[in-house]
Amino acid sequence: MSKLIKIITAAAIFSTTMFATFSVNAQDAIKRNDEGRMFFSTIEVPAHADQLFVSGKGPRPLNPDAPRADRSYGTTEQQARSTFTSIKAAVDGAGWDMGDIVMVRVYLVADPATGKMDFSGFNKAFLEFFGTEDQPNKPVRAVVEISGLAVDGWLIEVDVRGARMPAQN
Repeated sequence: MSKLIKIITAAAIFSTTMFATFSVNAQDAIKRNDEGRMFFSTIEVPAHADQLFVSGKGPRPLNPDAPRADRSYGTTEQQARSTFTSIKAAVDGAGWDMGDIVMVRVYLVADPATGKMDFSGFNKAFLEFFGTEDQPNKPVRAVVEISGLAVDGWLIEVDVRGARMPAQN
């Protein structure tokens, strides 16, 4: 009987230790769930993760030396590429990486030439920054069509949120 009690006690201690270890490890990781071709359906970020918020950014003008009223910004694809390049610069400047981006919120305006939102052009540029061989992480994202943005000629504005686990000392 004494041997049975020792075995049960050892099993209980082992189970408790394994559960505690698993719980700590599960809370110390950012979990990306339900991967799609371009983004994840959900991402779980622990409460103690470091976070970065990047304010809405739009494209740079193709002709920056032109008067403001005469500036042009290109197609949706060109504007998306320019916008994500600006976001990458802001993220890098803060000491973070595009792989740390967990959420992307996108506002698109219909292309005046077609009267439609160029979702395909946006996605083409998006895939140059997320889910690549060099940067395989993908965020969750929302893309909405709106009637206009603050700068005439912009067809896109994007804001992002990053999360990463604090460095271990």
